[in-house]
Amino acid sequence: MEADILRAWQSISSTFVSSGPQLRTVADAWERVTTVTDPHNDWRVTYGAATSFKALLGKELAVLTSAGMMDQLFDWYLERMQTAFVAVRADVDAHLDRFESEPDQDKLPIMLSLLDRIGQWISSWQAPVSDMWQSNSKLSSFRKAFLAGLYGALPPRFVPAFQIFVRQLLTFDSPSMAFKPEYPRAMSTLVTILDRYDPVLFALVYEEIEAKVQRDCRGRFQEKKLDSLLTWLNGSGVGAGTSGGVMGWVSGLYANSEKRGSGDEARKFLKPTFSRFEYHIHKILCQLRTTELFDIIVAYPTSQPALEDLKVCLQKTDQRSALVSRLRTQLSERLLHPGIDTKDIITTYISTIRCLRIVDPAGVLLSRAADPIRQYLRSRTDTIRCIVASLIEEGNPLFVELSSSDAKLVSDSRDEAENFNDPKWTPDPVDAPPNYRKSKGADVIQLLVSIYDTKDVFVKELQVLLAQRLLAIRDYALEKETKNLETLKTRFGEQALQGCEVMLKDLQDSKQLDASVHARMPNVPLHATIVSRLFWPSFQPTPLKLPGQLGRAQAAYDRAFASSKSDKRLRWMPQLGSVNLTIELKDRKITTDATPLQAAVIELFDKQDTWTSEALQQELKVTDAGTIRNALYFWNNLGVLGGMADDMWRLLEERAAPLASTGPAPVHVMEEEKEAVQSVADKQVEEMRVFWQYIQGMLTNLGALPLSRIHATLNMLAPGYKGKTVDELTALLDKVAAEGLVVKTASGSWKIVK
Repeated sequence: MEADILRAWQSISSTFVSSGPQLRTVADAWERVTTVTDPHNDWRVTYGAATSFKALLGKELAVLTSAGMMDQLFDWYLERMQTAFVAVRADVDAHLDRFESEPDQDKLPIMLSLLDRIGQWISSWQAPVSDMWQSNSKLSSFRKAFLAGLYGALPPRFVPAFQIFVRQLLTFDSPSMAFKPEYPRAMSTLVTILDRYDPVLFALVYEEIEAKVQRDCRGRFQEKKLDSLLTWLNGSGVGAGTSGGVMGWVSGLYANSEKRGSGDEARKFLKPTFSRFEYHIHKILCQLRTTELFDIIVAYPTSQPALEDLKVCLQKTDQRSALVSRLRTQLSERLLHPGIDTKDIITTYISTIRCLRIVDPAGVLLSRAADPIRQYLRSRTDTIRCIVASLIEEGNPLFVELSSSDAKLVSDSRDEAENFNDPKWTPDPVDAPPNYRKSKGADVIQLLVSIYDTKDVFVKELQVLLAQRLLAIRDYALEKETKNLETLKTRFGEQALQGCEVMLKDLQDSKQLDASVHARMPNVPLHATIVSRLFWPSFQPTPLKLPGQLGRAQAAYDRAFASSKSDKRLRWMPQLGSVNLTIELKDRKITTDATPLQAAVIELFDKQDTWTSEALQQELKVTDAGTIRNALYFWNNLGVLGGMADDMWRLLEERAAPLASTGPAPVHVMEEEKEAVQSVADKQVEEMRVFWQYIQGMLTNLGALPLSRIHATLNMLAPGYKGKTVDELTALLDKVAAEGLVVKTASGSWKIVK
């Protein structure tokens, strides 16, 4: 054992003695190389910036290479470099102190100086590596180590400073325009650190996209904006890659990156990012247009370009539910409240139909978003009248829609059924609401009619409106109304409008009968419209005794008609029609059109100069005092009558005739009068009156009941109730509630008033 140890020790000692001179050479070479290349020392000051390390340290590097110590030297160099980053941190802090103290307009040069300074550190510490090793792998390892040390040396406050710098950089058409010659390494440094801080750059691009959309698109509906936004993003046009625009700006930076290599590689690397930029433009524009959708609807059709942009954006982004939710909120806040006229609500609903059909031709969005408008219109009593009036008003969009050549017959909403035998049948979209089939493919008029369960309510209102228009016609000029009726028949069907045809026929017959009467008595100053009682809407009963020449003309016409039609008698409606009369006073003549009641009132002033309204009411056999007052106010406004004290009225023969009253002239407010032709709503309530006894008995015996329970019970027990709607029952209950017979509780039930 001892002999073996002795031999081993002698072998080691012999090797050590023989290698002694070689180890000293390696040690000297190591000392020389590490002293010259130590990152803590600035070799450029000692040896000059153009120093070649292979020329300066050629012998020493050869010794270390032959000794196999170049890898150990490289590891030592990286370790020493990490300890030298204290100097880099000091440089960074000094620049950031200046950056934070200067105003925004002076910050850009400071950050450029900092980037240039970091570039100098990179260049200084990379030079020995590039010269002594000339290996891409070593150079790559050096850059990784340097960046690790750099990111550790950069303090947290560098990030907000870098954000400010990049935001200012984005104001230039090209990033190279911001980099001045006195900072030659700033651009390369920026490219180097982009891999670490590209989220900052991309976040600022997202911010700029949002600002651009708001700046260029808010409130501007008359032109398409999406294409110009994509051009701004892509450069020369949609799909133009990275040539120009924001994408060209960004890819220009990455094209200089060593990691990305050529511009093509940079574009390939950034393609997913650019796709997200395009998506963000579609998303932000969609959100903006969604918040403005009510204004876009009101501005239609001038806002159609904005709707076409919105259509594309919805196809690119999943924001359909958000659009529906926001539009319903806007409609509730800005349209569906008592301060808005029913006609305006209908107009907005029509625009909503047209707009959402552009955005979503399938009609799903319309079915989901427009339901609150339909429910609200259904709750208003004048909705049907406004729709019908628009249908026959020349120049109204509904009138144009009615005349459409490809229009189909209007059907009841409850008649809609799905045809599974249709070879073109397709399932409903996944986001379609339950009532989607009713609105699918329907035009504007069909959608308006489908607010109610049946089109019969519209046909009845058409009859009422036509009756009013026919009664207002002079000289029996029916061409316009005949044309309107023919157009209506193409949408509502001939059978539904048979009553209207009878009304027109009555007017044509009236013309012949009137001509026959005047052939017998040409001096009768009266032309009558003779109607068939069964086919015309009910007339509001308004008794009136026509005095003087008005009464004589009526009696003369009656006699002439009896001689022509001995089997028939006329029942006069003296409250209807109009009178053209000329009033001759001492200093003037007044010619005007008046109602029969107004003419009757002024006729009595030919009998005596002063009347009270009560005396006039008794003389004319009128039951409504308000109509007498309105007639007096009519003549007062024309300067024919003047009011005095104690409800006394006097004929003003002279324009400046003084009145007996010394007090101030009374302020006259015209009272609202009932329509001469009974409305559909009033007619329905009148027809529903027969069920009041059943309702009264239910509420008396069972107590307060909800509307649905009352409706169901009447369907089972009341003869003739089947087919009546909840709306008709509600109208009856509202009417008797106004009369003080029932009251609606807080829970929505109805109970008898005791």
